[in-house]
Amino acid sequence: MESLQKRPLTFVLFLLRLLSGVVGGVAGTLALFVVYFLLLHLVPETEGVNSLSFFVIVVMAFVGTLVSNTVVSVMVTFMDNAKYARRKTTILHVFLFNLILFFLTIPLYLLALQLDIMIAVVAVHLLLSAFISALIMELLAGERYALMGLYSLAFGIFFAITLAVTLVTAQVRSLIIIFSAMPGVWFLLQLFGGLTELIYDNFVKFYGVDALNTQTDLGGDSDDESEEN
Repeated sequence: MESLQKRPLTFVLFLLRLLSGVVGGVAGTLALFVVYFLLLHLVPETEGVNSLSFFVIVVMAFVGTLVSNTVVSVMVTFMDNAKYARRKTTILHVFLFNLILFFLTIPLYLLALQLDIMIAVVAVHLLLSAFISALIMELLAGERYALMGLYSLAFGIFFAITLAVTLVTAQVRSLIIIFSAMPGVWFLLQLFGGLTELIYDNFVKFYGVDALNTQTDLGGDSDDESEEN
C-alpha cells in the first residue's frame, strides 16, 4: 500500500485554515464598512443607484475583495507553510489578480447601472475573486495535487452560490448579504477544502490509490503511448 506523497492535513491545521478564512473574510467586511462610512454622504437617501452611489459601491467591492483575499492568502501560507510554501509568489499573484479583476469588472458595473442589477454584479465579483484567489493558492501549492484543490473549490463555490440564491429568495436585505458574503464564502471554501483533503488522505491511506495525484495514470494513458510507439 502506497504512503501519502503529500503532507497529511491534521485536524488542528484544518481548524486553523477555517479560522484564516473567517478572519480574512471579516477583514474584507471591515474594509467595506470603513469605505461605506467614509463615503456615506455620497449615498442618496432615495432608492436606486446614481453615479455617486455607483462610485461608492464599486470602491467598496474593490477594497473589500482585495483586503479579504490578500489577508486569507497571507494567513493560509503562514499557517500551512508545508503545503503553501511559495508565500511571496502566492500573495503577489492574489493581489495582482484582484487588481486586474477590478478593472475587468468596471464595464460590468456600468452595464449593471443601466439594467439595475448592481447587487448581482457585486455578488459575482465577490464570488469570482474569492474562487480564483483560492485557485491561485492551490496551483502554486504544487501541480501534483492541483486536481484535489480544484475539486474542493468546486464544492465550496457550489454551496456558496446555493446559499446566496437561498438568501436572495428569502428576501434578505442586500446590504446584509454583501457584508456577510466574504466571511461566508471563505469559510465555505476552507471548510470544503479541508473536508475534501481529510477524506482524501484517509482514502489513500486505506485503499492505496492516489487518484487525485496528477501523475497517477487512471485511464491507461501509458498503455496507449506504448501502443503508439
